[in-house]
Amino acid sequence: MKSQIVIFEGNMKDGLFSRSKKFYPENYTEEDIYEAYKKDRIKLGNKHGFSGLKMFHTRQKMEDNDVYPDDKAVILDETKMQKKDYFNELIEADILIISNKYPKVAVTHNMADCPILIAEDREKGVTALAHCGIYHINRGLPKALIKSLIDKCGSNPENIYLYIGSHIWKESYIYDKYPPQATNKEIWANAIEKEENDYHINLLQAIKNQLIDYNLAEIKVSNINTYTDPDYASHRAASINKDKVGQNIVGFYYK
Repeated sequence: MKSQIVIFEGNMKDGLFSRSKKFYPENYTEEDIYEAYKKDRIKLGNKHGFSGLKMFHTRQKMEDNDVYPDDKAVILDETKMQKKDYFNELIEADILIISNKYPKVAVTHNMADCPILIAEDREKGVTALAHCGIYHINRGLPKALIKSLIDKCGSNPENIYLYIGSHIWKESYIYDKYPPQATNKEIWANAIEKEENDYHINLLQAIKNQLIDYNLAEIKVSNINTYTDPDYASHRAASINKDKVGQNIVGFYYK
């Protein structure tokens, strides 16, 4: 089965893809940040073939709290497409799902070192996206992403094609102690390697560890290491290289 979606990544060459005030001049208001971000979104859309005003982006929780239940998935439809700028639609969730009924509507999430996962069911014509940081991986979000398509859309895992976006690789992702976020021993089995006094974190392996129960059609992984690629922002690299400050964006849309 052929893919019906276009996957794209925007990096520092394309703009600054963040709402966070820390990345902007001190005198910037919330309106200034919105306008700057909108300008970069429109430029990104023009580059990749969609409207920068037809982009969805979830507000994802970054730690344990009751803002919404873990692994919450939202299916996007016309009820969410009433605003002139879809970015202004407040959606608090881990997972966004859209169908091929809505061509040229982009689903996105910003990132710096942690991968965006995009799972396309080519038989059903539905696709789900989630941002998977070390915290989200530890609580099993990659598996929940696949399960959301099974539970909400009746997907067969054998028809799901998974894309794992650009992220920091294990040779670059180093802690001086065992990472305290990695509490799920089953998920992190063989995904954290100690070399002398350092711990190397393999996000990709931890993701794959929790997908072994599913016979997916394909798992495709970006060949970009955000830490070393000069065009990509990286939170880890920015601590020693200010040229890496910022955030990237990853997403998809139906053709």
